[in-house]
Amino acid sequence: MNEKQELPVSLKVVTILFILGGISAAIEVIVSLMHSRININFGVLGIFIGIGLFALKPGWRACGLVFFWIGLIGIPIITALILMTSKPLDFNLFGQKIGEIPKVFGLIMAIGIFLLCLWQYRVLTRSDIRQLFGLDTPEICDQGRI
Repeated sequence: MNEKQELPVSLKVVTILFILGGISAAIEVIVSLMHSRININFGVLGIFIGIGLFALKPGWRACGLVFFWIGLIGIPIITALILMTSKPLDFNLFGQKIGEIPKVFGLIMAIGIFLLCLWQYRVLTRSDIRQLFGLDTPEICDQGRI
């Protein structure tokens, strides 16, 4: 990447969201340890994915895409489970139960997170973003190859 070239705002947003999600996961792990529980949370990788995206490292972009695929498959499954249960949903903050929330709120959150995940996936798969990571040449993009 040219030193003077600025990252697109959408890529910056995706990167910042990865870093914030990773920090949140790290806090959850630390809080669990403080309560004498071991919590393995792969979300901590979001910190490294975000840093790698800022540095335009293709491997970290691929890792980010894997996280999005997991979300795009897992969120609808979780949403279906929410619909099947008759119990209220637990509301957790950093792995600690704060209270319960209505099922409708859980569904709204699941739909919002799914749409955000879909948008982030779209950002990382756009041809201009792929070019920043050195994955496409303009000729290949014009021919419709990915």
